[in-house]
Amino acid sequence: MNGVVRSALALALVTCTAVACSGGEPARPTASPAAATSALPSPGESPSPSPSPPAVTLEEASRALDAFLDTDDVLRLAGADRWELLLTQDGQRPITIAGIHSQEGEPARYTWDRRTVLVPRQSGRSTVWFAATARRRDASGEVRTGVFTFVRQGQDGRWLNSFASLLYPGEKPPSVALDADGYATALESRDASVAISPNLMGPLHATVAEEGPKGYASGLIAPGPQTTGFYDEIVKTKVTAKADDCMVYESIFASAPNYPTFALRTRDGGAMMLYTLIRTSSWTASAQPQGQPQGLKCAEGRPVAIPAEARWLLNPAKNLFIRQKRQIVETQQYVSAVPPKASTAPAHVVGYEGFVTGGSNR
Repeated sequence: MNGVVRSALALALVTCTAVACSGGEPARPTASPAAATSALPSPGESPSPSPSPPAVTLEEASRALDAFLDTDDVLRLAGADRWELLLTQDGQRPITIAGIHSQEGEPARYTWDRRTVLVPRQSGRSTVWFAATARRRDASGEVRTGVFTFVRQGQDGRWLNSFASLLYPGEKPPSVALDADGYATALESRDASVAISPNLMGPLHATVAEEGPKGYASGLIAPGPQTTGFYDEIVKTKVTAKADDCMVYESIFASAPNYPTFALRTRDGGAMMLYTLIRTSSWTASAQPQGQPQGLKCAEGRPVAIPAEARWLLNPAKNLFIRQKRQIVETQQYVSAVPPKASTAPAHVVGYEGFVTGGSNR
């Protein structure tokens, strides 16, 4: 075992101690978004003069964030894939697997600063979580802000990375409201005090990506590269696939019901929401979707280039030709700023990170 790997494993063990690691495999995805949110006081309820002690302290969350960022960098450089996976769950698990397999050349090196934890008060729940932001600088000097959530099952469970995304270049994270002790407030899944409830943000985002500016949800979410921009991309790809390759192309977005949605109250009364979408794109050579014109049999057996990000799953030497259908699945994680209910402004998607996590060719 070389020195780098020894250092990686040693740091991983330190991380387990710092964030209460336990043995065995990581927990599976939570059953629903509601499992990862905390309740707000009922309307008109007086705030408690002595709030109960938080299930997660600011200090504990800070130690967990530091341990994760420092350990993750060492494990990637050491190629310790199994240890890297042990730090993840939910949407971050398939994304981490994709990152490991699609990596080419030397792993990217990052340095992190301006680390901030956003810890909601939580009590009476077996699953607790906190969010965090940190500024990332790569070897070229490019600076981006990462947004994370970490989840723990039980008081003695280990902290696992559930969500990780990057704000758009130059974008600042939504300003989360903090109480006098520095703690945030989580929103329930169906909280109606904001323009879009947490449980609806993913489905509405998916609708805008598929239907564009003419869809019923277009007025609720602002135009952008991962909203109406996706719609424009799909329209163009459909035309190109039919004209150049005689293929029927479709791209469907869906919220991920088995992955949690996280929401924190912002200073303006709105919310910062963190959620996952699954995008499934398909190229069909023979069987036509309902409503599509027939007569595209000319596509059967035609070679169609495989996107570079999918080559770790679909080897071009074996999967270049499409006999029936090709599918490519992406796991995408988003950060959005949602206004309060009284506002007429749309929600804005401010962060995105996505990887190809599935694919088939037949």
